[in-house]
Amino acid sequence: MDTPSPPSFFNELADDDGEQQEYERIWRLLRQSDKERANTYDVDEEWAQLADRLDLGTAGADDTASDVHPSSRRAQDRPARSPNSSAVARRRRWTQALTVAAVVLCLVGGGVLWWSQPASMTAAVGERTTVALPDGSAVELNGGTTIEYPRGFSSFPLIGSSIREVRLEGEAFFSVVESDRPFRVTTPNARVKVFGTKFNVRTRTQDDTPQTRVAVTAGTVQVSGMTSDAKSVLLDERGETSEVSGGEASPTDPTIADLKYVQAWRDGGFGLAEASLSTILRELEYRFGTSLRLGVPVAKTDTMTLHYGRNARLEDVLRDVCIVQGLTYRETSQGYELVRD
Repeated sequence: MDTPSPPSFFNELADDDGEQQEYERIWRLLRQSDKERANTYDVDEEWAQLADRLDLGTAGADDTASDVHPSSRRAQDRPARSPNSSAVARRRRWTQALTVAAVVLCLVGGGVLWWSQPASMTAAVGERTTVALPDGSAVELNGGTTIEYPRGFSSFPLIGSSIREVRLEGEAFFSVVESDRPFRVTTPNARVKVFGTKFNVRTRTQDDTPQTRVAVTAGTVQVSGMTSDAKSVLLDERGETSEVSGGEASPTDPTIADLKYVQAWRDGGFGLAEASLSTILRELEYRFGTSLRLGVPVAKTDTMTLHYGRNARLEDVLRDVCIVQGLTYRETSQGYELVRD
């Protein structure tokens, strides 16, 4: 029966053709049966040949000792060694190298997997926070708001994407630095594209209908719906505002809004213009982190315009709302309820 070929790592361990041939010879010996090996393998002779190849003469020996036959030197000066100990040591080193390589590959793969997951930041209800984006832009988050974006604004580690994209749910004020890469905010039902500007985006879902409202403070933004046939509008004047209501709607034509109502939350205040009472209560929940319930039909209430400056108090807002709407509020185990007198 033919002797199997030596394993491939023999070729990698050999420094030259001579060593490779020697390894192949030893491999053939190892493949022999015990009886065959006893007839063909001389331990002393094999050791002598190995000692000659590696120059393993006895340290400090005189000239006369150096003339002693290598096999005698092995018997006198060296302990017996297993004929395949060198191969075992090399195999062990090779196994350790493979283990290290596997660990490195796992670390690299884990790093790539982590990088592929988007970064996410959330401001809990009743809180506000500011996030620094990878390109130097800043985003102020109102309560109950979450943003997501690719780490480093890259499609792959160290490879930048063609656009800086952020996904938003809630309300945020963006201060975007100029760049040759456009900046885009995606909400559940709209897209806002800019290059360098300041603007406010509020996106909420009411009665299963997503609504997005965009107001520009400086620069130019483009607002569009999510469908391919939805039109786009440009907002390039301070205070210009557009809204998208529903999943397949186009943005409304630009109108001018008073920014003090749009940005009151940034200073710790509260403001809404011409809003329904249900919308007011929902935004108060995000702003103050307290549950509010309307105990009367929304149809029997009126729209309102509210503005409170820095350090607004929830009880003050509820008191004023109830005066205008002819309601009263009472404390519950979870927050407040507005009811008719």
